[in-house]
Amino acid sequence: MKLELKDKPLEPLERKRFLLITPKRIALFIFVLFLILVGWYFWREICFLVQAPKLEVSQPPTDITATQENFEIIGKTDPSAYLTVNDKEIYIDKEGNFKTEIGLSSGINIIKIEAKNRFNKTNTIIRRIIYEKTKTIPSTGGSE
Repeated sequence: MKLELKDKPLEPLERKRFLLITPKRIALFIFVLFLILVGWYFWREICFLVQAPKLEVSQPPTDITATQENFEIIGKTDPSAYLTVNDKEIYIDKEGNFKTEIGLSSGINIIKIEAKNRFNKTNTIIRRIIYEKTKTIPSTGGSE
């Protein structure tokens, strides 16, 4: 058995490079990145329109008992929200912080804190504060 060589010399096998950077692949990468960023932007805008404004109340933390007649309500919301405490409009600073003082009556006081955005989406937190007047012990008037 004889081996015969053909007229053409043998060529080495070409390796296909999958990670070869070409201008076409760079343009495709930039286009896909652009589509992802545009999609993310629209997702954030839609969520902003659909969701109620965030509302956090740091004081009072939960339902509590108080001994002072005036009580401070402190918290944070979206700066563009309209905030009310017991249906009274409250000022919000540019970071969204708010602080107001309310008067308590004896017994259970229900405090309704409501943040509303311009699309009438609301977020409400209700706190119950029990106000107990402190009993003062009369002092015996005796100065020495």
